Amino acid sequence: MFRVLIKRIANTTSRPTSTSLTWQAALHRRDVPARARQASHSAASEVEVTRDLRTHSPGKDIATLTVRNPLKLNILTGPIVTSLIEHCRTLSDLPTLRAVILTGGSVAAGKPPAFIGGADIREMHALSSPLEARAFITHLHSACRALRDLPVPVIARIHGLCLGAGLEVAASCDLRIATKVSRFAMPEVAIGIPSVIEAALLPGLIGFGRTRRLLMLGEIIGAEEAEKWGLVEKVVEDEKQLDHMIADWIGRLVRNGSQAVRSQKRLIRSWEECGVNEGVHKGIEAFGEAFQNDGVEPREKMAAFLGRKGR
Repeated sequence: MFRVLIKRIANTTSRPTSTSLTWQAALHRRDVPARARQASHSAASEVEVTRDLRTHSPGKDIATLTVRNPLKLNILTGPIVTSLIEHCRTLSDLPTLRAVILTGGSVAAGKPPAFIGGADIREMHALSSPLEARAFITHLHSACRALRDLPVPVIARIHGLCLGAGLEVAASCDLRIATKVSRFAMPEVAIGIPSVIEAALLPGLIGFGRTRRLLMLGEIIGAEEAEKWGLVEKVVEDEKQLDHMIADWIGRLVRNGSQAVRSQKRLIRSWEECGVNEGVHKGIEAFGEAFQNDGVEPREKMAAFLGRKGR
């Protein structure tokens, strides 16, 4: 049935769900390998999350995390989820980090492009108790939380299918940009489970009515509709334009004050979980903190601005 869903999604405009006792304990009887490998049509492809760290300019690093599961539309297996969490924790300690790009790897020939095609239905089908199910879903939530906890902006680079757990991962990012061929859906109810964990972020992005359409009706929407809904910030024609626009966003982030951007991310995150009055108070505190240590960053940025205005 899920294959039918995938075909339908790819031809129009699953996730399997989400995740975790620990996921290892929940799934131990199936002997899931720590670094599973599958053969692609052309060569052996490793099922993993890779990390690429590049220096944009002195003291300003950009990381790219790529989810790779080419034979299965980059779905999230237990080991992939663990790897994603570990990479996020490592990057969180990097003081020169300015932004993170999250993307899906190339898929096998004959398959539609995919950002993340969902969680692993085989792993979920093997769950035999509420305890195991809670462990599985908690593990996936930990990956979404790790992305949200990164101290710098995370950009979801979406090309192709963004389904179920993949959409929850995308919602956990700070900014989302997609190609026109991308498709979005939350098909969990079609396989007998509710959409949970970071699906809770969707009402804040698209409202409760549209969230119900995705989660209850299992609607599939294209990239342009996703942009109209507010699910993604930008839609472009193809991967070339996708990378061009991301480079533009990265350039803007790098030009801005690094501590100011980190503070803004923390503040926006707090706004998601508090009322207006509390949000205003948190903003006042953040503004004051910007001037700690003689306010080096704001003074430098303001002096540069005033210097340009005085010319």
